[in-house]
Amino acid sequence: MLFDIRTLLVAVTLATAFCAGARFLLWRMHVSLPGLGRWALGGASAVMTFALILAYGKFHWPFFLSLAQLFVVAALMLNWDGFRRFLDQPPLRPVVLMSVTALALLWILVAQVHGSVSTMAIANAVLIAILSLLIARELFLSPQRGSPAVRATGCMYAINAAVFLFRAFVTQDSPELIDPLNTNGVAAFMLFWLLCSIIAITLGMVLMTAERLQTDLDHQANHDPLTGALNRRSCALLFEKAVAHSRRHQLSLSVLMIDLDEFKKVNDCLGHDFGDQVLCRFVAIAQQVLRDDDIFCRFGGEEFVAVLPNTSIEAALTVANRLRSAFAIHSPALETRKVHEPFAITASIGVAELKQDEYFEGLLRRADQALYQAKDSGRNCCELAG
Repeated sequence: MLFDIRTLLVAVTLATAFCAGARFLLWRMHVSLPGLGRWALGGASAVMTFALILAYGKFHWPFFLSLAQLFVVAALMLNWDGFRRFLDQPPLRPVVLMSVTALALLWILVAQVHGSVSTMAIANAVLIAILSLLIARELFLSPQRGSPAVRATGCMYAINAAVFLFRAFVTQDSPELIDPLNTNGVAAFMLFWLLCSIIAITLGMVLMTAERLQTDLDHQANHDPLTGALNRRSCALLFEKAVAHSRRHQLSLSVLMIDLDEFKKVNDCLGHDFGDQVLCRFVAIAQQVLRDDDIFCRFGGEEFVAVLPNTSIEAALTVANRLRSAFAIHSPALETRKVHEPFAITASIGVAELKQDEYFEGLLRRADQALYQAKDSGRNCCELAG
């Protein structure tokens, strides 16, 4: 079956333009996300690539193909740099950009000297395959490689590399097959593939952005915006799971109710900004002291809750004292501006162990009573629930 190559070129160019427009809108809608601007520029470079191939079909000037090769390399490099930025990796180093650019220009110069369209096309196919493999490797090895959208986009680039390597291999001994305007060659197949791959890669970028935004929303819904600790809502949900696990396996579970002493004086005398720094410092210390399996949240104001799975009340008391001591050591005595009265920032902690058939509210109530006992005992101490 024969296809009109120029009609296919027009269709692919229009589809690429629509994809570039979608990338631009994606960038404008989420300007704060890194990498999206590079994807938009990569889409624009891809449009220029097909526009120059169309111009070659009209004027048959090999120089247009050389420019198209330069733009396709630019598109891949922009996409690669965009993926690195989006995945929170450092941008491409200048030495990499200069090396790839120099290699592309060298191949273009060689093709121009030989005056051979086939040489130019084969060199272009090899270069596209190499860059596609590098992008696929970037996606497969990224910390977010578990994301379905990241894996799918990496697979598209890996398949793209295989397609272009196959193109370079099968046409090296048959130059007429690689002519971009030859109806009997591989041009029609390559155009169909490019149409599919450009749409699929753009869709992958959109899905990666959607996953990133959903992850950010989930984080905001479950974490305190100031300290980064879990909030009260997520703590209750995770507590129910921890209780179910403890009762299923007949394991103990304890809770620490924590309150920072004299915190109102910190805010009144040293300012709320300093108070925020104290809260963040305490969260950082708590995350160092507690285990990865422990659940730690900001319960409200200067109150915090730590849920310790598979921990008896005696072991929980040891953890509480270790946390209290670590915070006291890293919180030196301060002098207020108003009365020049030194005071120390410390923490009081109430400890309670889960009873049979006890709910979250009851356990917290007993831990809170133990916390008040610690306050009445002079603060900067830990008390067990009766």
